Amino acid sequence: MFKENIEYEVENLPTEVNGKTFIINQSNPNKYTHSYFKYPCKFIPEIPKWAILNFSKPGDIVFDPFAGSGTTLVESILNDRIGLGTEIDQVAKLLIKTKTTRLTTSELAETEQHFNNIIKCVNSDKSSLIIPKINNIDHWYNETNKIQLGKILHYIGNIEKSNIKNFFLTCFVSIVKKTSNADDVSPKPYVSTKIKKKVNLAIDEFSSTYKRYFKEICNFSKLDINQYVDIIDGDALSFSINKLIDLAVTSPPYINAFDYVRTMRLENLWLETSTEETLKETKKRYVGTESIKLQYELDNLSILACSDLLKDYFNQIIQKDKKRACIVKKFFEDMLTNLQRVYSSLKENSKYVIVIGNSTIRKVEIESWKVLKELAENIGFSYEGVFRYKIKNPYIRIPRKNRGGQVIYDYVLILNKEKKNGTKK
Repeated sequence: MFKENIEYEVENLPTEVNGKTFIINQSNPNKYTHSYFKYPCKFIPEIPKWAILNFSKPGDIVFDPFAGSGTTLVESILNDRIGLGTEIDQVAKLLIKTKTTRLTTSELAETEQHFNNIIKCVNSDKSSLIIPKINNIDHWYNETNKIQLGKILHYIGNIEKSNIKNFFLTCFVSIVKKTSNADDVSPKPYVSTKIKKKVNLAIDEFSSTYKRYFKEICNFSKLDINQYVDIIDGDALSFSINKLIDLAVTSPPYINAFDYVRTMRLENLWLETSTEETLKETKKRYVGTESIKLQYELDNLSILACSDLLKDYFNQIIQKDKKRACIVKKFFEDMLTNLQRVYSSLKENSKYVIVIGNSTIRKVEIESWKVLKELAENIGFSYEGVFRYKIKNPYIRIPRKNRGGQVIYDYVLILNKEKKNGTKK
């Protein structure tokens, strides 16, 4: 389908995209609040923006079941749509709230005053501090940064206005990893025994992050935004929306490719949104989790009848590794549940746009979008097309110890919920 030697270099995606490969030159990927926090596997704003402009109209409801740090939801309100999403990570929910909330002129002035007070607070020997319960915390932080972070967090906790508090908490979580001993290259926190990291002072990192984010929130707050964003209860597999949605756009996780809980562990523990124990339970809820009960999964293989391609992949992998085969099966089982939930929540003749890459499991390359296509058609979606774009940022797609293969493209699958009589727009 895709011609390997033809790549279209564009700044904005055209309307006609089916079967094409794009190199997207982002003019300003961090415009407005998109720059906040280096969230793992964040997809580029150009994709939801393209879907929103082509498959919805002003005032429509756009839904992202794997909302992450809110890229789709930010683009929704920037383009005069209502943004709804589900997300299970508590730090991600904080990021969404901050990135989609404008501050008034008086709130911006108050924010600047709070920043000045935080600097004074950190430099004072009498300031109170909060030190979270993190296993082996001295392994992760030197004493100076541990104390400075604790003072910053204590001050933020006493800010009364939630919009301002959320803004400062977002600045705070953005430096939790930078100010630790954890390696800066890998998204998964670990302390390298080979290369000693040069760690900047927490207050310096906080100051530079604040100044960048404050500039963007000022620009964002000047916009004339008439719609809103809401994080609804539930998750990608179980949610309830009180009215039908006009468009769904999402980027689900890769199969067996990214440990979100481990990646966001330090941030969640500092904010005390989770404990070491609750993080283990949360990990089981993620689509693509490795926390499975092997025998149960082996005894429940009915989904293989819904996709010949998935059945073929499963049979190839199980000969090499039963657990990995079941992880693949469970991932698509969960995605089938998501497809069913989104299908029932969409208006007729509305689109579900899914951004996902291929995965290599035990040397078997899994074309995820093709499996999703078969599963979707099995429940009533019609296939509208697919295109792909080259991934430029290696941070967002990390191979698993070089065993998973380098991911080069993200694929954008376009599905349509047909009218009951089978006709299309």
